[in-house]
Amino acid sequence: MDLTPLYELRERLRAAAIAGAALAAEDFRLARALEGLAPLEKTSPVFAKLGQLGRSALAPDCDWEGGRAGALLDAITLCDAVLCTQGAVAVPGELEELPRRAGGTVLTNAPYSVVAPLVEALTTSGSGHYSTVVDARKAHRELFADYRVRDALVKALGASYGELADDAARWLCEEDESVLPLLTEGFDPAGKKEMARRVQVIDAIAGGSCNDWYLSQLDGAKKQVRVMLLYALRHRPENLPLLLEMEKKEKGDNKDAVRWALARIDNFGALPFWREMMETDLIENGRFFMASNSPAATALTAELLEQELEEPPVPADRPWYAEKEKRLANLLYALVGKTGSAICDAYRKGAALGTRLDGSRAWQNAKGEAVNEQMFFQRPGGKKHPFSVALVEVLNQTIQWAPDPMLCALAEELYEKYGGLWAAPAVCAALLTKGSEEAAAVGKKLLSPGLLERLTGKADRKLLIDLVLDQLAGPGGALPDYMRRGVPSKAAYRRVNNDPAGLVKAFWVDLYYTPLAAPLDGWWYELMMQRRMEQKLQYFVDPDDPALCQKLGKYFYDRLRMGSTELSLTAACDLLQRCGYTDLKGVLGSYAKHTSRPISYWDFLTALKHIPLTDPERADELHAVWTGGRYSGWPEKAIERQLEEWWGK
Repeated sequence: MDLTPLYELRERLRAAAIAGAALAAEDFRLARALEGLAPLEKTSPVFAKLGQLGRSALAPDCDWEGGRAGALLDAITLCDAVLCTQGAVAVPGELEELPRRAGGTVLTNAPYSVVAPLVEALTTSGSGHYSTVVDARKAHRELFADYRVRDALVKALGASYGELADDAARWLCEEDESVLPLLTEGFDPAGKKEMARRVQVIDAIAGGSCNDWYLSQLDGAKKQVRVMLLYALRHRPENLPLLLEMEKKEKGDNKDAVRWALARIDNFGALPFWREMMETDLIENGRFFMASNSPAATALTAELLEQELEEPPVPADRPWYAEKEKRLANLLYALVGKTGSAICDAYRKGAALGTRLDGSRAWQNAKGEAVNEQMFFQRPGGKKHPFSVALVEVLNQTIQWAPDPMLCALAEELYEKYGGLWAAPAVCAALLTKGSEEAAAVGKKLLSPGLLERLTGKADRKLLIDLVLDQLAGPGGALPDYMRRGVPSKAAYRRVNNDPAGLVKAFWVDLYYTPLAAPLDGWWYELMMQRRMEQKLQYFVDPDDPALCQKLGKYFYDRLRMGSTELSLTAACDLLQRCGYTDLKGVLGSYAKHTSRPISYWDFLTALKHIPLTDPERADELHAVWTGGRYSGWPEKAIERQLEEWWGK
């Protein structure tokens, strides 16, 4: 349909309105435009109505309601409305589909004013950008699905502020494979840490499915990028010949990356290589087996540990003793994360030794003097202990990382046979595999007061329960935000499984503890409260359980108010608010009055800012504590400025 007459009529109607309705009857151009509309009036009642309105505006004796001016305005309004419904946009040429954009096409319903500052903070450097990104992640996580933010997040892998780059890598690892094109687009194998992080993220998301891409990038890869590409080859068993060849050619960090990959490749053909390596230097090469459950690493670790656990003779000199201690220490590290019948047999052999490796080893120094020493060992992230305790810790840690049925059964078997600290992995296995009541029944049986009292010393009583709850957490295994920085859980495991050279640190800190199979029975809360285990208890607060929050909130509130909490002030205040406690006025002042521990001004100030008070109320509380006399060493001028700001003076 040719709409030219409509456009001409609208132009003349507007001109007539500008000239004035009184002159419309004499406007011959408007009359000519109405003549052009006549053919269209026969096709639609709407066009006929428009023509009627226009002629009424021209008629000398206009009888339209509202007069000539009303007819003219109604005609303009109707003409605009008709043209609006008939609008169209077109360009010459054939219709073609748009090419798919790398990284997805999701566009969130967010205004530019919200997305633009986030994209700017991710792609440029400047003061406050990191907090902008972190705050947006907490408050509007859905924005990070937007393709504009995704693209900026990939660019943030090269941020000059290392913490932002590491967080960007961690967040990208939570994405699916749709983000891979963004990571491979513009990839430079000769690049720096940004490109190494890209490989790290691709490895975490895609694993072996990108093996051809890893291989294609190796020729031009340098430094950190080459390290990560070499390590990514561990996913495919068919890469074994290539890795064995590269192990002979690569040097430094690259050679180490190849060895980390060979220790994790799912190919039993790696066993001869590792057997030769361990015979050459077990102390140097044992580290590569840490947290690996590959067939070769598992078989060789079990074999070497059984050999090392043969009843040792009394050492005659220091060198023998030192070598023995180092070999066992490396094998205990290698034992973490492994399972299977041979591994279980090695545990049985170590448990059967009891405390025979715990005692002092007598030897004579160069002067002929008798020296008594004890061998100490530690699991990854743990403290040093005698061998009998360290072996329990390794089994306990492995079960907490992944409750393998064979290891869970082994834990029960060793407890039934030897008792004592072997209760820890047995109870831990119950918490990770059984229902609430069943797990509580196991806890009541193995952690009864009688058993705890029979253990030697207060430290061992505490150690037993600490082991059980070491890396466990409540619903979902998620930690609150204030706990996420510096959490040691699985840090060593994360390092060797994602970054063997320690060059790209996005995975050094794990944000999640292992979730329980079912919610804790109330007996566990009573146990932890009785033994003042606040550091553990904080991980099991469930905001969706009002009754539990009320109970735990009162416990934490009383502990904080009386100055006896083991938590930091900020953590305690945040925890109380998670439990639903909003009236915290005076609680920090009470803590400062009763505690025997020193409090820094900045810790107190940070905690004060974390509780729901008005600025004048914060000022009153700070002033009361400062003038109380106990904290005269706090910075006077800084406190005065803060008080003036909060009081509004």
